[in-house]
Amino acid sequence: MLSRFARSSAAVLSGVTASLLVASAAFAAVQDKPVVVYAGPNENVRTEHVSYADLDLSQHKDAKKLNLRVAGAVKRVCLFENSRTGLQDHGYYNCADDAWGQARPQIAQAVDRAKQLAMNGKTEIAEVAISINVSAQ
Repeated sequence: MLSRFARSSAAVLSGVTASLLVASAAFAAVQDKPVVVYAGPNENVRTEHVSYADLDLSQHKDAKKLNLRVAGAVKRVCLFENSRTGLQDHGYYNCADDAWGQARPQIAQAVDRAKQLAMNGKTEIAEVAISINVSAQ
């Protein structure tokens, strides 16, 4: 009886193994093709991309220009109302704090990249635009 059980277990295991091999081969064939994901703009998120391609961020004056550009982007994504200067609601200030929280590390990375390039002529930090995303409420 034990040998019958062992034979049936071996048959089941070999069947499972064969099906896994076929499935993994099919999965590998699918993986050879590039995967392309399309997405439309998210209506619940306001986004600004701030380019600094024309700036030399190893120079202090250009780093200041980048900060001014980011400040403008923060105002746009957080819907700053110019007529209410000094009287913005708490929602604007919360949004602006979140936006700056996203932007500051990206600015620091961009400045570090520029300084590495200036000192070494090369860097491993990728160049990207500053991206700010806030939830539309």
